[in-house]
Amino acid sequence: MYGQVKMPVCGPYAQFYNKDSINVTSFGASTVQGNGEMLNFQTPLKAFLERCYTGKQVQVSNYGIAGETTAMGLLRFDNAIAQKTGFLLILMGANDAIQIADNKGRVSLTLDNIRTMVNKAKEKKLDVILGTLQYFVEPAGRTPEAILMRRRNRIIDQLNAGFKNLARELGVFVADINSVIGKNKELYADIVHPNARGYRIMALVWFDALNQTINENYLSPGIVQNFPNPANGFTKLGFNLPSASRTRVTLYNMRGQKVAVVFDDFRNAGFHEEQISTELYPSGVYILYYELLNMKFSKKIIIVH
Repeated sequence: MYGQVKMPVCGPYAQFYNKDSINVTSFGASTVQGNGEMLNFQTPLKAFLERCYTGKQVQVSNYGIAGETTAMGLLRFDNAIAQKTGFLLILMGANDAIQIADNKGRVSLTLDNIRTMVNKAKEKKLDVILGTLQYFVEPAGRTPEAILMRRRNRIIDQLNAGFKNLARELGVFVADINSVIGKNKELYADIVHPNARGYRIMALVWFDALNQTINENYLSPGIVQNFPNPANGFTKLGFNLPSASRTRVTLYNMRGQKVAVVFDDFRNAGFHEEQISTELYPSGVYILYYELLNMKFSKKIIIVH
């Protein structure tokens, strides 16, 4: 079961996510549809999110239909995203690659379809993440099947390059599934679909891309407990900035007397860890008082020698 395998590392940004829920809609063809409870990426992805974003409601919905091209998917796309909020994961195009390799389609038409999907989703204020397509498994030798799979994979490379260009142009994130799974046959259940381990790895890639999107758009300012605490010689201060700001941290004793300014500098948006020395201060209990983005926070710190 997915709950028994090792979960991914949770970044500090999970503590600063400023929404009450994480709503994820996955859209595509057979790889998105999956095959049962264990052969899909939605089940492990939901487990990863629930573990890291504790206290947040997590919903991951599946709008995958096997055998569809992007043109077919576009016909149902409006209904799929109607009333949806949050994040949209798009993974579609392998069936297009099959048609293009048979001279029944064009890369440019597939990219136009994906562009239309992304623009429609952005109009609905959805945060879009484009997934790159996994390869078709290539048999060894120069058999007709091997030659066909290599031709399809050349199309996959063209589509993935186009997806990345679209993402840069339209300002959305990419989950680069192809670069992680590659042509590792141990991760495939058949000529194109992942096995259980492959789907879990795919979920990790989606998870990272979701975290990047959250880190970019949905973090509140805040602090974490200094570590180590008790501190013997040094400790690390952790704080998050949604935008560039001056951050000032003052050490007070338990009588409310100012002891020292232990950190005062400007930092860019993101999570920061700053190491400070505690060697000059007598053993005891103190308060770290943070000032950042016109907000104030405090944490208790214990110093020992």
